[in-house]
Amino acid sequence: MLTHRQGSTPDIHLYVPSDTAEGKIDVLTAVPHDTDLVRLIVVGPEAGGVHATIPEFKPVSRATAFARLLAQTPLHVLAATLRHARGPASFLRRLREVLGETSRAPYQPPEGYERWIRLFDRWTSEDFDPRTPRASLCYIVFAGNAGSAALEATLASLNAQMQPPPRLVVGADTSGDALATWLAAQELDYVGLLQAGEILPTHAGLLAGEQLLALGRPEIAVADEDELTDEGIRHGPRFKPLPGHVSMLSGLPAQGLWLVARGTLEQYLPASTARAEAFRLDLWLRRYRASSIGFSARIPFILSHRRPDAGNAPAEMLAAIVSEHLEQCGSALCCAPADPLLFSLRKDAPQVHVTILIPSTLRQAHSAACISAVLKGTDYAAMDVRVVVMQPRPLDEAQQAAANRISADPRVTVTWLEAPTFNFSTANNHVAQGAQGEYILLLNDDVSPIKRDWLRWMSAFMADPQVGMVGARLLYPDDRVQHAGVIMGLAGLCDHAHRFLPRTEPGYMSQAIVSHELSVVTGACMLVRRAVFERIGGLDESYPSAFNDVDLALRVGETGHSVVYVAQAELYHHELQTYGDHYAGERQASKEMEVARMRQRWAAVIEADPFYNPNLSLAPLTEGQLAFPPRLALHGNENDLKPGNCSGYSERLPAGPSPLVM
Repeated sequence: MLTHRQGSTPDIHLYVPSDTAEGKIDVLTAVPHDTDLVRLIVVGPEAGGVHATIPEFKPVSRATAFARLLAQTPLHVLAATLRHARGPASFLRRLREVLGETSRAPYQPPEGYERWIRLFDRWTSEDFDPRTPRASLCYIVFAGNAGSAALEATLASLNAQMQPPPRLVVGADTSGDALATWLAAQELDYVGLLQAGEILPTHAGLLAGEQLLALGRPEIAVADEDELTDEGIRHGPRFKPLPGHVSMLSGLPAQGLWLVARGTLEQYLPASTARAEAFRLDLWLRRYRASSIGFSARIPFILSHRRPDAGNAPAEMLAAIVSEHLEQCGSALCCAPADPLLFSLRKDAPQVHVTILIPSTLRQAHSAACISAVLKGTDYAAMDVRVVVMQPRPLDEAQQAAANRISADPRVTVTWLEAPTFNFSTANNHVAQGAQGEYILLLNDDVSPIKRDWLRWMSAFMADPQVGMVGARLLYPDDRVQHAGVIMGLAGLCDHAHRFLPRTEPGYMSQAIVSHELSVVTGACMLVRRAVFERIGGLDESYPSAFNDVDLALRVGETGHSVVYVAQAELYHHELQTYGDHYAGERQASKEMEVARMRQRWAAVIEADPFYNPNLSLAPLTEGQLAFPPRLALHGNENDLKPGNCSGYSERLPAGPSPLVM
């Protein structure tokens, strides 16, 4: 895999299996044309002992590169190509793009998590410099049974830490006063919260102490975790996104090691000590009600292993905590016990006015049909719909007939915007001016509702003033997922999460079916707070077709508002029905320039989307799979690929033509 940031030395990550024979290894990769220095990162079971050189770089023909890349994963390449191809020319163009993405994709060994552990999750005391500053830690262990094997295992893991910490065991009958007294006596920075049966690897304390300082001392930090079989075999890793309010409502992030600043724990101390999950969830929501900005972080390393006898907190216990929180916040949501927690809409929730913006050609049969379906299939009274047709000449007879049919509904207005070419951003900005709604909904004309309550769900999540934008769950007509949020960096730049997943499948960590925060949602169905939309200047009109929604969502995030994927709001998306490929025909010439602009403006989030864990793959259609190697930075050194067996070499390229870039 090749990684490269503008102005940096490209890295080539080379996986070398243990059974590789000595001698020459032939690698096919792509490098930028202006490259004269590369860094080779060797990963594998014996990488520490590998002595690597790069004797020569040889350009290869396009035909040779094409054939070799296609031969590696033909089914994946064809699937990724067909999802956007529209006709022979579009197919060939998309095939070239996918092959270019494949050349940058990480190699995934077939052994999966066991191999990943051997490569990237092996630690010794030599990995930690005693001079490195660290936060100091103590632990609270929640135990329902004082003599259980689960508790004994957790305490043994604390005793085995490279620096054994102070700890307190609490049960359901432990009083808040007793816990507060113990906390007041600890002159330490952070308190780790563990359920009996959650055990720590020996390096957890030292690594957590370093990461807490590297993250700027967050008030609450959530770490990655995995599970143990009865035989002690690790499986089921949970590589978590940055925690957010909406994701926390599901109850899913409440397992695994949490590290809480001692002062924060003392200030927002929950009353019940029955279960660690309930205690963590209650603590986080109490802190959120006080101030929603920037108190929580994620440590992207496995810092706890969950035994089968750790058990889960009763769903009724978690639902009671979330229900009380929602009531205090005046939310339009109600909570019910389940795993993950279930939600319903309050029948008496007020409806905030929504102005729906729909750019359309009104030439395709589906356009008027989808708009009519929105009008008939939406049980939201406080809305108006503005359709805009952007073209050089007034509406022709067929377009006017379609306009007359949909504007027979008094909620609908149809506007002709005179312009030589269509510009999605300009069209939406134009009709957004003077919008009546407190919220603005960007909606494609090839989207139709599945459930009548879709807009009520979106509006309900927007009722939290911290939320600036929400996006819906979109399905293809065959009931596979088309959009469950957008992951930055996926497929090289950005792509939809869980594309082609069957409707009933939950996806990685249930993220296809659970509402949660993301960096981006699609503009095909995007609800945004109008005041925020106007403050940031609306859509960027220099993105006429693609990336305008991505750019808008990221700018909303820059204001401090959150962006939320609402899984309960379901609609069908007949993708690219009206305008086709974003870069078909005359638009093709602008693609390279717009991609370059995106990479420059949003380089940081493309490289490290906070809502997508760096231990997970960014190769096309592989979200939720393991990354080989992880995209991690340790000890403040972004080029340090430790943990695991890695070796680094730098080599200057010979003079002459650069290797061919597909």
